[in-house]
Amino acid sequence: MTPLGHERSLSIVLAPYAPAVLLVIFATGLWILARAIGRLVSRGADTSVSIGGLTRTDLYSFAFVFLGLYFILSSFADVINWIHYFVTVSHNDPARDPHVENLYQLTRPCLTFVAGLVSLIGAPHWTKKLVSHDQKTQVA
Repeated sequence: MTPLGHERSLSIVLAPYAPAVLLVIFATGLWILARAIGRLVSRGADTSVSIGGLTRTDLYSFAFVFLGLYFILSSFADVINWIHYFVTVSHNDPARDPHVENLYQLTRPCLTFVAGLVSLIGAPHWTKKLVSHDQKTQVA
């Protein structure tokens, strides 16, 4: 094997890692320059934030609603995709039962979707429970 052949095979092995290395370098550069970029982008805008009116109830409610929406939106497309797959495959080939084959692949997005719904719908109730628990522990 010639040195040129060795260099060529080494470049073939390292080529898939080039995009990841470039992304890490780019992300590091952005992180270092973030303050300067932030100043440039927000020039002339009022950057003060007043949070005097926020209570624990507001923050807890926001957290539950945010998590619920995140879980719902991140799994909604997968749930719809799997439901469509089950409906179309079961009608095309009745001898093959897709429910048995792919049930485990369906459970993850469905559980995430349900957890999001529970968090979103239960946000007011859980917020009240957390606030009352915090008040009890502060008194003790």
